[in-house]
Formats: sequence, structure tokens, C-alpha cells
Amino acid sequence: MRLNDTVDAIDTAYGEYQFNLVAQRLYDFVWSDYCDWFVEAAKTDIFGADEAKRRSTLAVMDVVLSATLRLLHPFMPHLTEEIWSLLGLGEESIQFSAPAKKVALDRTVDLASTHDVVSAIYGITQAGRNLRASAKLPSNRKMRFILRTNQKSIFEQIPTLTRLLNAEEVALDPNYQPPAGTLVAITPAGDIFLPIAAADQEGERQRLDNEIAKIEAELKPVEAKLQNNAFVERAPKAVVEEHRRRLNDLTAQLAKLRQAREDLS
Repeated sequence: MRLNDTVDAIDTAYGEYQFNLVAQRLYDFVWSDYCDWFVEAAKTDIFGADEAKRRSTLAVMDVVLSATLRLLHPFMPHLTEEIWSLLGLGEESIQFSAPAKKVALDRTVDLASTHDVVSAIYGITQAGRNLRASAKLPSNRKMRFILRTNQKSIFEQIPTLTRLLNAEEVALDPNYQPPAGTLVAITPAGDIFLPIAAADQEGERQRLDNEIAKIEAELKPVEAKLQNNAFVERAPKAVVEEHRRRLNDLTAQLAKLRQAREDLS
């Protein structure tokens, strides 16, 4: 899905002669989506015991890498030509290959649910990495995280989260009650905890204060719109419902952050 979105965005940018946007979108996709997320997450299946999953994952990587090299070729002709040749991705030079196109997706798969799971993995991973950084812990140090979530779709993703977080363990505990001083990050998919006995308490207080201020700033305009009768009566029903959902989500996040801050007092 990310590849298809990228192909669409690049085609549009080329059509509008926005070559800087093409380069930026390529950079974001290759550096973040492909290298930082996809390749790292794929290692769970590549090095796992399920041979069918391993072959399927490698095949997907091959397709995505082939398309990525063709997208990059106008900007990095020599390097992409060398990689294309070494990997045997085509019988001819990459410059004679067909342009990268969107990949046909399996319509029997619930793409919306798959997208939600991937977004949840990204969100939890980023939150866990931020916790590690806030505690000034090196990224190569194995740490134990605890994930509190009731979303069953996340349960089977624990091995992937463990790899992405470079964790000793990601323990799943839907009913976890953290001791005072435990570092916590709130995500829509669940709460992730980093128990560190010697954590920098003052630094964690500051981080939570910043998070609370950020959520409060996001909450104000949502509350203001929902308190405006003209908006509620005239805006499309779907828009109003989205604002109400966002109000509930932000309010819940704010309550959890305030509780975590109180636990550090």
C-alpha cells in the first residue's frame, strides 16, 4: 500500500514538474518506509521457522526493491544500475525496464484492517523508541517493555515489535498496573511501558508535561467546534462524528497522561 501511494504521488509530482517533491517522496519512502520499517519488520518472517512465510516475505521484498530502484534511477543512475545488475532483477539494463507501476493487491485481504495493524505497529514502536531516548538509554541496549492493549490484532505482532524496538522482551499484559515511576507512552493501539529503576524522574516529568500540553492544544479546537451549534447542525454527519471520535480519543489520552504525571509527583 505504501508503494502504491508513493507511485501515485510521484506520478502526480512529475506531471506538475515538481521534481523536488519527487525527490522528497522517494527519500521518505526509501529511508523510512522501506529501510527503517519494512526491512526490519520483515526479518521476523525471514528468520522465522515458517518457510512459506519466509518465501512470501522475500518475494514481496523483491517486488518492492525492483520498483524502488526504477523510481530512484533518474536520480541515482549509476548506483541503481549496479544494484539492478548484481541482484539480477532484469535481463537488460535498468534504463530499458518498464516504469514502476502500482502493485495489484489481494482483494480477499481486508486492506483497511491490515493498514490499521501496520499503523499500530509503527505508533507503538515510535512511542517505545521515544521512551528509550527520553531516558537517555542507548538504542543498542536490550530493554524490557510492557504493552497494555486489548486489541487482539496486535497480540501476534509481538515478535515484530520486539525486533523493531531492539527489546529483550515485549511483554503483553492487558491488565498491567505500573509501579510509580514507570515510563509510559500512550498510543491509540495501547500503552507501552518501560520500567527502569534508575530512570531520570525529572526528565520524565518534563516529557509528560510536554505531551499533556500538546494534547490539550489539539483538544481545544475540537471542543470548540463541537460546542458550536452551527457546526454540529450544518457540517456533514461524518465530519461531526469524526470530531466526536477525536474528542473521545484525545480525552482518554489526556486522562492517562495526567495519571502518569501524578504517579511521578
